[in-house]
Amino acid sequence: MRELGTQNLLGYLRFLKNSKGEVLIAVVNGIIYGLSSGFGIPMILKYASNILFSGEEISSLMLGGVVLLPMFVMFVRGLSGFLSSYYFASCGQHIVESLRVMIFKKIQRLHLGFFNDYPPSELISRSINASTIIQTNLVDISSDIITQMMVLFGATSYLAYLCVCQSELLVLLLFLTALPLFIFPIRKIGHRLRQKSGQMQGRTAAIIDKLNHNLAAIKEVRAFGLEYQETLRYRDACHAFSEAFLKVVKYKLIISPIVEILSAMGVGFTMFYAYERGLKLEIFMSLATALYFGYDAIKRLGDISNKIQMSMAAVDRIEAILNEPEKIVDPENPIYVDKLKGDIQFQNVSFSYNFGRDVLQEINVAIQHGKTYALVGGSGAGKSTFVNMILRFYDPDRGNVLIDGIDLREMAKHDLRQNIGYVPQDPALINDTIFNNIIWGNPDASRDEVVRAAQKAYAHDFILQMPNGYDTVIGESGNCLSGGQRQRIALARVFLRNCPILIFDEATSALDSESQRAIYNAIKTIARDKTVIMISHRFSMMTIVDEVFVFENGKIVEQGLPRNLLVGNTLYRDLYEKQRLEKS
Repeated sequence: MRELGTQNLLGYLRFLKNSKGEVLIAVVNGIIYGLSSGFGIPMILKYASNILFSGEEISSLMLGGVVLLPMFVMFVRGLSGFLSSYYFASCGQHIVESLRVMIFKKIQRLHLGFFNDYPPSELISRSINASTIIQTNLVDISSDIITQMMVLFGATSYLAYLCVCQSELLVLLLFLTALPLFIFPIRKIGHRLRQKSGQMQGRTAAIIDKLNHNLAAIKEVRAFGLEYQETLRYRDACHAFSEAFLKVVKYKLIISPIVEILSAMGVGFTMFYAYERGLKLEIFMSLATALYFGYDAIKRLGDISNKIQMSMAAVDRIEAILNEPEKIVDPENPIYVDKLKGDIQFQNVSFSYNFGRDVLQEINVAIQHGKTYALVGGSGAGKSTFVNMILRFYDPDRGNVLIDGIDLREMAKHDLRQNIGYVPQDPALINDTIFNNIIWGNPDASRDEVVRAAQKAYAHDFILQMPNGYDTVIGESGNCLSGGQRQRIALARVFLRNCPILIFDEATSALDSESQRAIYNAIKTIARDKTVIMISHRFSMMTIVDEVFVFENGKIVEQGLPRNLLVGNTLYRDLYEKQRLEKS
């Protein structure tokens, strides 16, 4: 379902439903500014010139009025212009804030396959840069449409008034006949500008991507001596952006001289006409001023076309996210679940990524709560996909996954995942304190509960050795910690969560042997009333496992007790012997 139409940029104004007062102030002051410019200034110029250059003696009171009236009009014009611009800017900020939050919420709901097509740098560019372009241009568009239309209306109205007073309609006709000349070049250039603006925004994403990749792999870059090559890649991305940027600038600026030339032609004809008709000085000056404001308003309205086209390119990029279908959705009337027991069933489950080869093929297994299961097999055998099904990161193409007899597709995703504690191989840590990283698992937990969870994860001792203990900031992605320390923080987080189902995806791979044994003992202790599923290539953890599932080519080819699978010619035994030989 489309959330926003690409043909209706002003549809974003719906975000201002709670800012009607600010919109009203901005619009009213824009009207005042436009009328005081297009009508007020020419009228006062005519009035003042008629008095000051009449050759007659004028009183002090009259002179004071002539001096103060322009000052008053300019004061009103300046104040209304400020208020209009400020409140339109405020409205624009409300729009971009709401838009960015909407994009972020949408990203939280999208399936994991979406992120294969849109890397983080691309999403950052679209959600931040594109929304800023929309904010800036929408503010200018809204403001200019009001103010410049009123300037044009005021100038045209004054010309009409002047022509009626002078019984001369030809002056007005000369002004109006030039208007259609502006339409064709503005439309033609606007179409090209939209294309070039989209390309420029894509180049922006490429720069962010190069910088992001370099910073994420800064150690590898230094270790392999790739600084020069990385600099060249970044320079090329910057150069491509510069070329795209200059094309956008060219199409943005070219409208101005076109309008200036056409405006000069109109003014030239008017001057010739004024000379031929012998118009008075005050009439000519006010006429020229009105023409200036009128043509200037047309030029600025022409700029609106540019801004609309640039904004439409940004809208296209944002709507690619907003209109992405949500494949993993909650049912219309989900079955309410609170605390699950943790019995899991796979019934004839098959699944493939992007309609390729099945990575899971007709999986039929039953997992009982209170037991610990190990998933073993070669890389790409289907182990991670198996646990992704339990987390409902993906839905099966065929078959059903059930917990406590309830199909996962009949539960709300939030209810399901509140019952699962998950520790990936490379846990995500935030640039915050150790305490705040652990409490992610349960935001309502007390400090004592956080400490107890850290103790269970054998993280408490090393945390106390940090400069500020639990209040130590660990850097982006926890780069101030070792790999083993990061994994123990992630384990403490999931222990704090206290869920009936625990999933560990190579969660102890970075731990030393002593820490690993301690963690296994902790898992064994907390697993007595929980369902524990562990993906691991380390056979040392089999001492705490009740049952093993051996994966090969998307199938569970063997299952049973670890000691039983070591008997006979089994794949499990081959994997075990291979690891034993590697260690020796």
